[in-house]
Amino acid sequence: LFRDKGVSERLYREAFEPMLLVGLFSPGEQCSAAATLGMLYYFILAHQADFDVQWVRGTVGELIFRPWVEKIRELGTNIQTSKRVSDLVQDPETGRITGVRCGDEVFEADAVVSAVGINGLKAIVRNSPVLSRRKMFSDMMNLRSIDVLAVRLYLDRKVSIPYKSNACFGFDKTTGWTFFDLTQLHDELADSPVTVLEADFYHADQLLPQSDEALVAKVKNYISQCVPAVASTVVTDSSVVRIPQGVTHFSPGSYQYMPGCHTVFPNFFMAGDWVVTRHGS
Repeated sequence: LFRDKGVSERLYREAFEPMLLVGLFSPGEQCSAAATLGMLYYFILAHQADFDVQWVRGTVGELIFRPWVEKIRELGTNIQTSKRVSDLVQDPETGRITGVRCGDEVFEADAVVSAVGINGLKAIVRNSPVLSRRKMFSDMMNLRSIDVLAVRLYLDRKVSIPYKSNACFGFDKTTGWTFFDLTQLHDELADSPVTVLEADFYHADQLLPQSDEALVAKVKNYISQCVPAVASTVVTDSSVVRIPQGVTHFSPGSYQYMPGCHTVFPNFFMAGDWVVTRHGS
């Protein structure tokens, strides 16, 4: 696509492919051209004045999901945790979903919204006679996901990081990554005497098997090449989170298998970044 439109190899290699590694999580040759154009336009080209996303001023769990869950509980809703969905119960006459089966338990339902990732839904489809016999859901087995890695470093002193969020390239050829200065981003760290950094890696297949110690050393080395002052610091604490198949792979041809919000069941709906909507990206 880029070659046909006159983009030079150097411009593609040094500008566009790094954007794809961070924006669509995989190398250009593994990306859908349609998804690529949508990402480049809606996320970058049409928004150069406000290029980056708005980051939460703390952890998403504490600032968004915990208050949301508390509000739901205040309204009298029972939140079931550690319940693995194994199947759905369908009324053969109306076609509606009347319950969610979790092993031996069945929870009655007026409506169901699936808000899991691709791998989560594929696991449900494999075990669900109700879903697996429907072409819409069996087609979803063609979809794929990409490995993600997150490494957080606690440095022994304050380091001046010019930008709060930083997209990086030129390190691992097929892996995109960003690093964030959480000391600037999170309110609870604003007065901290140390620096807290987090690096997120996408298409991190070759990184996931490495030890925590090796990954911490690698990330510190990478960030030091971007911000030299980090090299002389000491990592006093760290955390490594591996998320196999954690984000959507917008691969060539994948669009045809992605569902819309509505399904073949009148009261079963889909949500997620891999659900097709009327938005162009």
